[in-house]
Amino acid sequence: MKFAMTGSQVKNRFVAISTSMFLCCFFLVAKTALAQDECAANFKVSGDPRNGASYLTFVTIPHLEIHSALGQMEKIALDNDLAPGAENYEGDEGTLTVVRKDKSGLLHQNKGFPILIKANKANNRLIMALQLNQGQISTAANMQSFMCGMLTHVTMDSAGAAAAAAAHAQTHSDEITNITATELAQKVTRRAWGRPLKPDDIENQYMGRVYRIDGQVAIMMTPGEALGRSQSIQSGRNSIDISFNTSKVKTGLLGTPAGAQTGSITCHTDPKQLDRFLALRNGDYATVIGKVVQVVPNQFAATIYLDCHFEK
Repeated sequence: MKFAMTGSQVKNRFVAISTSMFLCCFFLVAKTALAQDECAANFKVSGDPRNGASYLTFVTIPHLEIHSALGQMEKIALDNDLAPGAENYEGDEGTLTVVRKDKSGLLHQNKGFPILIKANKANNRLIMALQLNQGQISTAANMQSFMCGMLTHVTMDSAGAAAAAAAHAQTHSDEITNITATELAQKVTRRAWGRPLKPDDIENQYMGRVYRIDGQVAIMMTPGEALGRSQSIQSGRNSIDISFNTSKVKTGLLGTPAGAQTGSITCHTDPKQLDRFLALRNGDYATVIGKVVQVVPNQFAATIYLDCHFEK
């Protein structure tokens, strides 16, 4: 049996829907305005601007889900032509680094800079911090607008979750990357026909990333190095450095000329697994999980240091 609505019923239903939509938009605008006010109130500038001023601010987001928040910030960064780096999670805190890219003009080059974003579930804060390079000048108003414009677009709703999922699907920045030691070293080695590496870009790209690295270890110590390792263990540090064999890295089509610089991969070993690492012999194969904790680059190659542990 079908029932037809009268004209007044249709009108009342339309009014109800319109009112609901209006209230939804009203509360969304009000919520965004409150976030903007809080972000502005928390905005701080420090440092000598001649050396590159530092900027910091944060917003409080009820029921903050750190994985979603950082994913959304990554999506916002991509939409603003910023380069996302790695996401890292420890307990109730997550961090994301994004990079303002170098911008070259006809008369000068505007050097890029890293931006640190931190999400803390314990206090529901989403924090953003950056420091300009020496010689770069910006007004506080412009930096506040830029930083708060990003932070206040993060929401804990279905739209926000979808944006975070889309960013993670595109960048995989929240995942462990499978790679061989040779492949990773090749990525940070300048090819003979390639442009010089940009140390700042290399550092920003790899810092904090997590890899599952497979390869052969290179343990060929001089007597002095052996003594240093022994003293390190005896002092209670319970951690040693182990490098991977990256001799197959190429700088040209025919291989690598003698004396050419190539990328290298070194692990700071997990103290809890010291015995397992000590059992490795030169040329043994190993697969470890490593988080990049230091990058030492120049224009030809980079050395990547990781905190490593055996997965199994």
